[in-house]
Amino acid sequence: MKTILFIYKYEYLEPLGIMSLAAFLQAHGHRCEFLDLAFEKDLLRAVQPINPDIIAYSITTGRHPFYQKLNLQLKKNFNFLSVFGGPHATFFPDFIQEQGVDVICRGEGEGALLDLANALDSGNNFHAIPNLWIKSGSMIHKNPLRPLIADLDALPFAARDLVNKYEPYAKLHRRMILTGRGCPFKCSYCFNHSFHDLYKGKGRLVRKRSVDHVIRELQQVRDQDRPRRFQFVDDTFILDHDWCFEFLERYKTEIGLPFIVYSRVNLVNDEIVRRLKDAGCVTILYAIESGNDHIRNDILKRNISREQILGAAKIFRKYGLRTYAQNMVGLPGESMPAAMDTLELNIACRPDYAWNSIFQPYPMTDLYQYCKDNGYLTNETIDETFYKKSVLNIPHRKYVPRFHHLFPLAVSMPIIKFLLPVLLRLPLTTLYYYLWHAHRAYAYFFKVNWIDWSELLIRKRKR
Repeated sequence: MKTILFIYKYEYLEPLGIMSLAAFLQAHGHRCEFLDLAFEKDLLRAVQPINPDIIAYSITTGRHPFYQKLNLQLKKNFNFLSVFGGPHATFFPDFIQEQGVDVICRGEGEGALLDLANALDSGNNFHAIPNLWIKSGSMIHKNPLRPLIADLDALPFAARDLVNKYEPYAKLHRRMILTGRGCPFKCSYCFNHSFHDLYKGKGRLVRKRSVDHVIRELQQVRDQDRPRRFQFVDDTFILDHDWCFEFLERYKTEIGLPFIVYSRVNLVNDEIVRRLKDAGCVTILYAIESGNDHIRNDILKRNISREQILGAAKIFRKYGLRTYAQNMVGLPGESMPAAMDTLELNIACRPDYAWNSIFQPYPMTDLYQYCKDNGYLTNETIDETFYKKSVLNIPHRKYVPRFHHLFPLAVSMPIIKFLLPVLLRLPLTTLYYYLWHAHRAYAYFFKVNWIDWSELLIRKRKR
């Protein structure tokens, strides 16, 4: 038996990827531990009694330097094998070259981490494990990918007990559930098209758990953790309507809690929304991204019409669902009038909250390459917060943060739209930023049922 320690930092969400990997490793006889940086006063003291053989991190682009620095600190005090997985490791495996990085896990990690733990446990050579890039002295072993996991029902339920030792996790009122893996769409700003290329010929990309398997997990979480609602975090929850109809019928009678889902508007029709509402759906998220047809479809590759967006929004209102619209500003090719198109379309859709982020050009996406080819890139680093600055060379760049902060207020109070030409020119970015935070908090608590006050008031227990 080997001990694998996962390290993460709390973001009001359950780390589903980590919990799923831990459940799989535990089911095969290994010990898993979890430390959250938000709740550990002395990380070194917390790691010492665990004495891990492996310390694992799930990293995204932009956050990877933070975890690399943390890993180096731990390397000075403990002897362990460091493993980095997640999107950054998957698409930038040359991260293995960085100091202190021992292993990179690309793609799905269950089988790879288990093979690694088993090899360490038996003393066998582990340099040829599929999905892993492994540093050995001056040599790096770059192994190919194994096929995608075909049967998701073969995986155990997420190990929520791993994180529930911390009060903020244990008291979360909104529990996350993933009913499948993979997305068939290839939006230019998303990693999915790279994921398609990476796993070409290695199995079916879009996979769904059986209805029975999901219901059993929901029952377990409901009975053990007593949440007030569930959130299904699949990008394509309503992709298979037949699966949805069967699931929603059972959910209504066997689970009975309010829930939140993501949707894609070109998959929306009256029947699916009616059934969602009948089964207990209270909030639905959908992406507009840009209200400008050219940017949305020719640049972002959304392939969704304005009519489809407006039609879906109308159906959501018909059934009284709370709605959360997702948007981006500061896009390549965007002018101030094009940004106003996004505002106008959101006003027409009347969402309960209009989220927007400032576009960041993530490498390995098609849109990054588009930005590079067309001279939009600057030398500035990506803003990992999504809402403080634009790093693109666009004419209205200095106005983008102000427009971002005022955007959801203008959607909820359209009269602000007429004041924007003046407001955007005033050097009041900091004021607008605090107004944005206050409005978002109001919308989350009172409009879209996203979070409860009690979840914010939970004391972040230090150990």
